[in-house]
Amino acid sequence: MAGLPKQARLLTKADYNSVFSKSVKVSNALFLILIHKTSNTHSRLGLVISKKVDKRAVQRNRIKRISRESFRNYVFESPCDFVILARTKITLLPNDKIFNSLNDLWTQADSKIKKIRKIK
Repeated sequence: MAGLPKQARLLTKADYNSVFSKSVKVSNALFLILIHKTSNTHSRLGLVISKKVDKRAVQRNRIKRISRESFRNYVFESPCDFVILARTKITLLPNDKIFNSLNDLWTQADSKIKKIRKIK
């Protein structure tokens, strides 16, 4: 498992603010994903896993690792910026359930992106 390259990450506060201000949302019981269509040539990911999710950094980092791996494995049709926000109780679940939940959300996100593209 390798880390995400710099070009695949949201790095600055301005990057995050653009996603938070103009976004389409996809969610389930474990995650909320904010999607912002971008003109970049590749998709980028930002993670917001707060201490409200779990006080222990070990658990928050586990969720981040799973999220990055899921993002890395999914192929998006058009480039977008994504911010993942984790919800409470996620740390009680095993890795495979979290991974599958994210894969379902990526599929929903891709279909929402297609709808956005058709409208514009």
